[in-house]
Amino acid sequence: MGPVASTNADPVAASAKRRRRALARRRSFRDGDRPGRTRPDPPDRGPAAGRCGPDGLDPIAETGVGWPGGPLPGPRTDRPAVRPSWSLRPKTRSADLAIPNGDGTVGRVLYGRDFETAALADRLAAARAGRGSALVVRGEAGIGKSSLVAAAAETADDFTVLRCTGVESEHAWSFAGLQALLLPLAGHLEAVPEHHACVLSRVLGLEAAPDKGAPPGDLRFTVGLAALSLLTEAAAHRPVLCIVDDAHWLDPDSAAVLLFVAKRLAAESVAMLLTVREGYAPDFPTPGLDQLVLGPLDDEAAASLLAERLHGLPQPARNQILRSAEGNPLALLELPAVDSDARMAVDWTSGTASTTSRLKHVFGDRIERLPEATRTLLLLIAADDGGDTALVLDAAAKLGAQLTDLAPAEADELVHYGNGRFTFGHPLIRTAAYQGAPVFRRIEAHQVLADVMEPDDPRRVFHLAAAATGPDEAVAAALEASAACGAGCGGHAFEYTVFERAAAFTPDAAERGRRLLRAAEAAVAAGNGPKARELLVQIRRYTEDRGILARATLVAAQVAAWENDVRESYRLYMESADHYTAAQPDAAGYPLFRAVELAWQAGDFSRAEVAAEHAERLGIEHSPWVRDLATATAGFNRSCTVTIAESVAALRRLIDIHVGFGESVTAENRAMVAWWQLLIGDIDAAEQTAAETVRLARQTGAAAALPRALVLNGITEFRRGRWRDAEALAENAMDLSVELGQRIGPVKARAHLLAMTAAYRGEEERTRSIIEAAQADSPGDTSVAIDTALALLDFSLGRHEEALDRLAGHLESNAPGDALTLVPVAVEAAVRTGGVERVADAFDWFVQWAEASGQAHLQAQVERCRGLLAGDQEAGVHYERAAALHKEDDRFPFEAARTDLLLGEWLRRARRVNEAKSRLRSAAAVFERLGAEPWTERARRELRAAGDAGPVAAAPDLADKLTPQELQVVRLAAAGLSNREIGEQLYLSPRTAGYHLYKAYPKLGVSSRNDLAKLGL
Repeated sequence: MGPVASTNADPVAASAKRRRRALARRRSFRDGDRPGRTRPDPPDRGPAAGRCGPDGLDPIAETGVGWPGGPLPGPRTDRPAVRPSWSLRPKTRSADLAIPNGDGTVGRVLYGRDFETAALADRLAAARAGRGSALVVRGEAGIGKSSLVAAAAETADDFTVLRCTGVESEHAWSFAGLQALLLPLAGHLEAVPEHHACVLSRVLGLEAAPDKGAPPGDLRFTVGLAALSLLTEAAAHRPVLCIVDDAHWLDPDSAAVLLFVAKRLAAESVAMLLTVREGYAPDFPTPGLDQLVLGPLDDEAAASLLAERLHGLPQPARNQILRSAEGNPLALLELPAVDSDARMAVDWTSGTASTTSRLKHVFGDRIERLPEATRTLLLLIAADDGGDTALVLDAAAKLGAQLTDLAPAEADELVHYGNGRFTFGHPLIRTAAYQGAPVFRRIEAHQVLADVMEPDDPRRVFHLAAAATGPDEAVAAALEASAACGAGCGGHAFEYTVFERAAAFTPDAAERGRRLLRAAEAAVAAGNGPKARELLVQIRRYTEDRGILARATLVAAQVAAWENDVRESYRLYMESADHYTAAQPDAAGYPLFRAVELAWQAGDFSRAEVAAEHAERLGIEHSPWVRDLATATAGFNRSCTVTIAESVAALRRLIDIHVGFGESVTAENRAMVAWWQLLIGDIDAAEQTAAETVRLARQTGAAAALPRALVLNGITEFRRGRWRDAEALAENAMDLSVELGQRIGPVKARAHLLAMTAAYRGEEERTRSIIEAAQADSPGDTSVAIDTALALLDFSLGRHEEALDRLAGHLESNAPGDALTLVPVAVEAAVRTGGVERVADAFDWFVQWAEASGQAHLQAQVERCRGLLAGDQEAGVHYERAAALHKEDDRFPFEAARTDLLLGEWLRRARRVNEAKSRLRSAAAVFERLGAEPWTERARRELRAAGDAGPVAAAPDLADKLTPQELQVVRLAAAGLSNREIGEQLYLSPRTAGYHLYKAYPKLGVSSRNDLAKLGL
């Protein structure tokens, strides 16, 4: 075997050079190069920055032990295989249909596709009017998907038409599909924001700014937003039609980006059509996108097509073909070629094979009848699958074939030459040409292709791998170098695919384990949790290196946490710490710290103590951090050995440490800090941290942290009495979680926000529906929040006994932490049912928390509870003191209104009617604005009892007039952000941001963004 890769003193420059040559070759042939070997080298664009070559195994650097680098980056983004929201299905069919072109002329004739062509025409008309959309066209091989979208393209003379085709051989080549689709728009890069242009220049293989690194964070969000920006700019000049054929063969990075874009074409003059083969192809789930399912032609349309193409065929033969083809247009056209062959006729009518399988047999039979030299050329074209004319002809010469030998295949319409490339008449022909050849011929084809390639051609190593028949360290090392250099362009899916392939060729078991680890870490960075788990099983099989096992188990723990498997995540973090203890004890701090956090979430506080004790036994640098978190875990769950004041002090130390790290704190750990700030009652700091985390996560593409940060930000808004904002953030968190494939986001958003607001509003059916949806995701660590939402519902509707039973049950359990903030509700329910003794200990605990926090809003709630517990003579003093504390910190309107309600009730009983009316009206206005109907009605009853039956004038809540998306856009616009900046914050295009803004204006009664700041939203 020849050399695998050329020796080069500068691997970064060498990798960049290889990638530039591959891209230039692809572009040059597409632009019409004639067959031949001579072609100019592309201009030198300079080396692309990024990671190239192995980076060594450094557990501390990789795991963030000296954190706040924090957990391994990347969200879990495996897309759930769910059906899109709706499907277009034909109601009637006609025999044929002529498609009018833009100039009134007639395009190609399609039979039996009137409904489908009308649907595509509607999409184009909407795009012309500035209403963008995407449509997925699905169906079996040969059913007419490509013909349908091609016919639509013929009517799009006024569009910029962009095309790309998923190619099986490029399935593992990062951003190959995106490059093919967007390179024609490179001239618009200067008009998009600089950071978007930089990201796209990098992934499209163009010149990148020298001071820019690889695209950060989740590629669907960073590259996707940049691609959306580019399409929006192009569409500002003329409508854009994106055609993505055989999307199931797109490389995963391109697929993720294009699906991201497809879901956000709301206000752009962009239409996207994607064709997907059903069966005998990789799954391509497209949740949230409309789809058009192509079925077989009806009898009339099939007969018309056959009559038009084969009008001289005898009627009996025509009837047999119609029965055998089963309405598949490609089968109708191909079956006559084998009709005289009795064997094939039996195969076609037996019904034991799918249409795709039978078509493949038809093409295979036609290929078998060709001369050997012709079959050799077809095999080489299929093996290269990139249409590289010069490469195929050089390889063919070594195997005794030449260009003229392709004539029989051209005459039989199996292969075509155009625009400097060889292409098969149908993807199944490629499959038949490759799979129909004996194994030794396929190996020979790949070896010859590798031999004639330039040594630094990036595709060469893949042909060498296909030609290898067993473990080969040279091939494995070359694949590893290719994976590392491909990762420099941010293609994590390419990286883990090639690292896994490199591992398969690695003879040494330990080295194989190391490469599998690199693949698993890349899979996590790509958000592919299932692939990471699959690779981790292999790692344990091939290596006993404790350092590698430590990192691998850390990856597994993170994947389990994404999936809301809290207990399993805890177990894996502890296992990772055990491996680090053996390999490098100082590195064990991070997994032990995370283990404590997971134990807290699981409600298993004894395990938090186990992790803290283990850290102390190791004597590692960060054991005090682990101990502080364990102390907080115990105190916030009423441990008899730790007071809540000690827990608050421990959390303050951890907050100070992380805040001290400044900008180096990851988005994941910033979200954790916001959670700690909520726990100590510092809502101001939590709100600021959570909002900043959301902003930074969106800016840097750290999408994995976004759902949690959005929920935490929503909790701060909920506490502030901005319930509509809280719901908008919850909806945003849920949408992003679904897109990322995270289960935890929807659970938390429903349990901690949507259910709570619905409960306070007394919406019983909605509350139970939200809780049912949250429980469906098996939320082991949110049972308290779900039950407390039901307790709030009962309390709001006056079912105080039921509310007390639920809350007391949690407050008396060994995991009462989530119910701490609801102790005042429990106290009021207990007073109204005569069960005060059931909440006495819990109230003492709450008082200790309020005192330790030093927050006025918590101290106000303590005084309100003391008023409830005191005799009627003393109650007024406590209520008035609580009202004064609320006035001192007036950013908690709902809690202040509850205090005013109780104070108003007491004042009425004390016959201080005018004062009572003032308090009760104030409370009723707040409840009315929030939509808390049971509370509003309670205040109105008290007003009527005080002799005031007049209407309550509540300040209008303008936020109620807006959709969640409009509300977020309006908030950002009122803060002074431009449409482009709003789009970057919310992962929208600037036009879509403007679309939501202008929809909001008439609802708010304003005419410009300058008026928004005056509304006080």
